[in-house]
Amino acid sequence: MSILDVVKGAATVLGMDVPTLVYGNTNREMVEMQELANIMASEIVDAYDWQKLLVLKTFTGNGTTADFDLPDDYERMQQTSSLWSSRWLWATSHLTSPDQWIELQVTPIATVNGYWIIFGDQFHQWPVMATSETVKFFYVSNQIVSASNGSLKTMFTEDADTFRLSERLLKLAIIYRWKQNKGLAYQQALDDFETLKLRLIDKDPGSKPVVSGQPPLSWRGRNVAWPGTVTGAP
Repeated sequence: MSILDVVKGAATVLGMDVPTLVYGNTNREMVEMQELANIMASEIVDAYDWQKLLVLKTFTGNGTTADFDLPDDYERMQQTSSLWSSRWLWATSHLTSPDQWIELQVTPIATVNGYWIIFGDQFHQWPVMATSETVKFFYVSNQIVSASNGSLKTMFTEDADTFRLSERLLKLAIIYRWKQNKGLAYQQALDDFETLKLRLIDKDPGSKPVVSGQPPLSWRGRNVAWPGTVTGAP
């Protein structure tokens, strides 16, 4: 379903004239719709780590590089994301405070774990990744729109563009926010949007802070055994 079809559906509910053109239309209502479609698409993306937008990234060390540019389509980290290095048996630690990062650089300690932080639009790794060492992680892409030629982009610019997530959810989002912006009764429209959003999140196999079902089969997260080999005198 194209963004033109989404706006047509919203316009029908809102009592507007059904448009034949949205992007490129200079009618005041359609100019507002152009902006609103992109705003609400971004809000839907921000609401959850939708699996369709998750991208697996790998950094490979060379023995000297400690700083890596963010991917071109980087939007944000996955909510439950960790960076997994081929050097360590557990996830590297995320430092959120620049002071912690500086302390790590100047304090004479022997680290037993990897660390990472984001600043200056770069990932920074410590210690410096060895040659051929890899770090893998998932992030959320900002390419939320598909063009008619199959390419991906960050926003709607043409009527033939399609939303990579639920068009039905986008239509409900446009309806409730339009009513809200115009001072109309919007609570039922908002409830309809929130109900569908939660239903789609529940069905989406993306990042969930709370996971139900069987425990992981990996040794990670279990306090039953050390995963390495222990040697020493009997």
